Amino acid sequence: MHDHIDNDPAVSTRTRGRATQRRPQQRAIATRDGIASAAAEHFNTVGYAGARITDILVTTGDSKGAMYHHFPSKESLAQYLAQGWGTVLVDTIADVTAADEPALRQIANLQRALAEIITHDHVARAGLLLSLERAVDETAKIYTAWTSAASVIVEQAIRAGQLDDTAEHSRLGETLCAGFVGAVHVATSLGEPATISRRVDDLLALWLGTAPATSPTAPVAIR
Repeated sequence: MHDHIDNDPAVSTRTRGRATQRRPQQRAIATRDGIASAAAEHFNTVGYAGARITDILVTTGDSKGAMYHHFPSKESLAQYLAQGWGTVLVDTIADVTAADEPALRQIANLQRALAEIITHDHVARAGLLLSLERAVDETAKIYTAWTSAASVIVEQAIRAGQLDDTAEHSRLGETLCAGFVGAVHVATSLGEPATISRRVDDLLALWLGTAPATSPTAPVAIR
């Protein structure tokens, strides 16, 4: 009845060893994520320049050793958060562009989806704002990748006749991303993250009208 149970003590020892190894790894991940979450709150409140490692440690209750094990500097901590935002961008762009939707609707859906994430995820919000700090991302590569992806969708909308072929529309991807960042900065500075989606919707209405969510086939002209 018990033939299927492996009673080999060597196997049992190896299994216990792997389980024992996983526990410290899980604790380390939990510590890292806790530090990153507390740091994100701190960066959102005081900005990158005003943030201090000692203040973050007071919030988390972790030791300096634990902090520096994961993040040897404030810069590395900020870069970790910015890279997390970069992952959110890549995943969201992939999801939106995979949908069978007209290009004009895709650009609106992309900005709205990102606004929803940023509204409710303070870690992603910090990552976005930190990705524009020269000390964190000197060449703004994450922001540039975002505007490039948005511009590709805008170009598709122009070719499909959903947007007029104008100089203003050729810059629309950059304009919408810059406006998005401004909306997040204002909402964060005022302590009103719940208003981010509404602010982004207002930008989309200004540049695209109310059409993107309902009727993407009619060409839109700059107002």
